[in-house]
Amino acid sequence: MGSQQLERGLQASVKIFEFAKGRLEGVAEGGECRVTREEMLGVKKAAASMNRALTALVRESHEAENRLTLELHMLRGIMKREHTDREANRARVFEMFRRYSADDAAAPSAPLPASTANGNPLNAPSASAVAVDRALTGLERMEQSMRDIAPVGRVNIHGAGLLAAKLKRDALVAAEDALCEG
Repeated sequence: MGSQQLERGLQASVKIFEFAKGRLEGVAEGGECRVTREEMLGVKKAAASMNRALTALVRESHEAENRLTLELHMLRGIMKREHTDREANRARVFEMFRRYSADDAAAPSAPLPASTANGNPLNAPSASAVAVDRALTGLERMEQSMRDIAPVGRVNIHGAGLLAAKLKRDALVAAEDALCEG
């Protein structure tokens, strides 16, 4: 529709231009040119056609701009909700991770920083934020799988810590034995 309106407007403009050009060819500088009533009615009709075409084009342009602005606002709202949901899920997973891995006597650790620097929901998350999210998601899946396999109570003792404590104790015992013998 826009190209048809544009074509009509351009044809009317050409008609007025050609009429004026034809009339001004034979007229000297400062001379007068006679225009009949029928010719003026033709110019008026062409000018009205140009105005209608221009009005229709402007209306279409404004409607498209309004539609795009509305879509942009809707997308921003959706992205803000998605950002809020994502951050809430990250906080929930981090809290579960902290709860399951923290010692009862340990102080609560600091929360993870937000994945976007300025909080703009239209900015894509950084690669490190995506990696952290994937790791937390993987951790949650592993914990859920372990709970499904062996649904026993929560255990706050990690195997590597036990081995490290045993090695430390063995070193202390060996040092005491060396002192006692020497």
